[in-house]
Formats: sequence, C-alpha cells, structure tokens
Amino acid sequence: MDNIAVFNHPSRENPFRSVVEGSRMPIVVTDPNLDDNPIVFANQAFVDMTGYDLAEILGNNCRFLQGPESDPSARRLIVEAIAQRRDVKVEILNYRKNGTPFWNELYISPIHDDDGNLLYFFGSQLDCTLRRQAESRIRDAHAQLERRVEERTRDLEQALRHREVLLHELQHRVKNNLQVMASLIRLQASRSADPVQRAGFDNLLHRIGALELIYRKLYTGEAGPTLELGGYLSEICDTLAAFHGPDRGIVVEARTEPCHVPLDTALPVGLILNELVTNSFRHAFADREAGTIQLDLRPLERERWELRIADDGVGAQGGMDWETNNNLGLSLVRSLANQIQATVEVDGDTGTLFTLTFAATADGASSSGAVAV
Repeated sequence: MDNIAVFNHPSRENPFRSVVEGSRMPIVVTDPNLDDNPIVFANQAFVDMTGYDLAEILGNNCRFLQGPESDPSARRLIVEAIAQRRDVKVEILNYRKNGTPFWNELYISPIHDDDGNLLYFFGSQLDCTLRRQAESRIRDAHAQLERRVEERTRDLEQALRHREVLLHELQHRVKNNLQVMASLIRLQASRSADPVQRAGFDNLLHRIGALELIYRKLYTGEAGPTLELGGYLSEICDTLAAFHGPDRGIVVEARTEPCHVPLDTALPVGLILNELVTNSFRHAFADREAGTIQLDLRPLERERWELRIADDGVGAQGGMDWETNNNLGLSLVRSLANQIQATVEVDGDTGTLFTLTFAATADGASSSGAVAV
C-alpha cells in the first residue's frame, strides 16, 4: 500500500494531487502494477458521488461500485481496455454506498512515464443519471406514441375498409336502381305509339345511361374521387352512335386528351354532351344520308378545359337564341353549365358548334352536388 500513501501525500512535490483534488469532476487513479489494479487516489468529488469514505475507496478495484444490474458488456469493455492498456469510454450502472444506483459515464486513460512504461490509469467520472432517465422517458414516450399511432392506424384502416364496403354496396344499389328505372322506361316506351313520346323516353334513357355509366365505373374501381373525362365522354358518344347512327351514315369522331376531374364535374359535362350530341343526331341531318359529329376535349391555361361539340349539319336556320331557347334539352344544358360554373358559346353559321369551357378542379363545381336529369 506504499504507492497509495505516496500518491496521496499532501506535499508540494506532488502537484498532480493538488490539481485534481479540487476538481468538481469525480476522479480516481489506479495502479496496474499492483495486484488487481487498485484505486490509489480518489478526489473529494468521487467521495461525494459514491457516498463511500476515502478509506473505504482506496485499495479497491473500481468494480466495487458495480452491482446486480450492471451491464456485463460494459464490464467487458473496461476489462479489455485495461488489459490492452488503451483508452475507453463507457456508461455503466454503478451503486452508491447506500445501494442507490446511478449511471456513470466513465473515461479511462493510461498514464506512461517518459520511457513508455505504464504507471497508472486515470479515470474521470460523470453522473449521467438525469440524462439517462430523460432519454428513457423519451424512449418510453416515443414507444407509447408509436403504439398509439399503430392502434389509430389500425382503427382508421378498419373504418376505411368498412366505409369502402358500404360505399361499394351503395354504388351497386344505385347502379341497379338506375337499371330498373331504365327497364321501366323502356317498357313504357314500347307501349307508346306516339313518336314524340318515344323520343322523350329515349332522351330520358340516355340521361340515365350517362348516370349509370358513372356508377358502373365506381363499382368496378375505374373511378374514385376523380374520373378520366375523355374516356367517359367517348363511351357516351359510342352509346349514342350505336343507338342513332349505324344505318344513317352519321359518324362520331372523338379527340380527347387525358383529363381527370371530380365526379361532380364529370357527370354534368357528360349529361351536357349527351344532350348536344343527341340534338345533333335528331336535328342536324334531317335531309341528309350522312354527316359527322366531332368531339374535341383539350386543355387551356390555369386548369381550365375546353369541350367543343360540332356537327356539319344544317346549322341554326334563322338563328338561335341559345340563352332564351326553352327547349328542354337546351334548358338542361344551361342548368348543368351553371352548376359547374362553365361558359357556353354557340356558333350556328356552318353546322352547329357548342364550346363549353370549365374548370378541371373541384372549385369549379357547385357545392350542392345535385344533378338534374
């Protein structure tokens, strides 16, 4: 124990002791040249941190602070560093004299003489218990938050699946009801000998068909919050051409660009197209064996689109006041255009051209969502 006494001798010839003794950082020095590398110096800060008297500290290996919850892997790091005579930094759970645990941030460095001989190990300590506790609370809070997010996500996913099932069933029922309505109208039309009545029934069937096409796309998953308008309008044109034009030589040409719009916009535009193309089939080619109806859908600036529906028929003989015409179909076109805040221009000099300009965003549609059929 002579080395311990020499190291702690309070003489002017030992300036190291006077420097570290007054440090507020807990410091120990061990002697690897003695059996079991005992502590040969400890400052007052180390005494205060551990609660042991200096006499209880000196002569012990530093592991006397370790206890049942001290991490074996941290212990191995210290043992390996001492054996290899190198620096090491480790955080380890130590115990005070009264048995209370504390987290010790430990720095160990070897001290050599001028000839490179190992003299001591210098160990500085830092009680990092508060930091470790704060980190533990943060980890616990993070884990709890993750659990709550996972639980909430599961609840939302389950609610979404339930909503999708209900929506799918609703779409299916609406589609079926539209088909039932169409069947009843066809039955009533078949019993009528009045051409005007039959034409009215046909118009109503085509309007219902435009509605039913939307719900069929919803039911099959082709449509969601938005619908690709070009394909939808082309299908309506194909249906009308198959009904009105196969034996008359009337051709429908559709040129569209991909345009995704909300359903509240797609349905009114589809119904407008239905009215105008039907009107062309019925009135534009009264004295002709053939003709062409053209559909053009193209983008403009600021997310606005232009739909042009033109025919090369007789045009508006004697002029047509589009704004005041009381024809049911044109009245419906005006109502639907107002619903989506669209503008309609009409040119009847050479054939008939309707130009519909509308917004492709939800802002351009009426908030009511109601569609008059």
